[in-house]
Amino acid sequence: MPENFRRRGEGGAVAFSRWWTWMLGLPSVVLAAIVWIGTELPSSAGSSVPMGYNLYCLRHIDECPSRGPHIVRLTPALRALIVRVQYQVNSEIIPRREDVDVWQADVRYGDCDDFVMTKRRRLIKAGIPPTAMGISVFKVHGVNHVTLLVHTTGGIFELDNLRRDVLVRRRF
Repeated sequence: MPENFRRRGEGGAVAFSRWWTWMLGLPSVVLAAIVWIGTELPSSAGSSVPMGYNLYCLRHIDECPSRGPHIVRLTPALRALIVRVQYQVNSEIIPRREDVDVWQADVRYGDCDDFVMTKRRRLIKAGIPPTAMGISVFKVHGVNHVTLLVHTTGGIFELDNLRRDVLVRRRF
């Protein structure tokens, strides 16, 4: 480690942290923002928010507010919108496993997180508050998988690129 990263009276861990931050090219403000966003973003109960989601939100901060309604009123129009977005996005994106997992929206090829972010963006543009949506992370055949959750008064709608139809979980 270069000596100029160590300050007088500073322990090795602090110097290493400074060096590692410099090596990554990320100022400490960005690293702090990632940690902060990770504590503010909605996800399914008991799970942590994936780093890819946090990084996406850093690039698209307007799509990731921490305040707002956490549930929307289910109407026939909302149900139709959710179903339409599920079908459209699942038919538009060609599934492809990524070598480097970068969460993106509006792509031609992508994995499950790209489907989620594209569906999420379209629903936001249609008027659904981002705070009423979350993600669910679980394993399918030993591989991490992500789905989009829309919290409504009629239940939680799960949009999954591995399913044709939208799954509705009833509220208890």
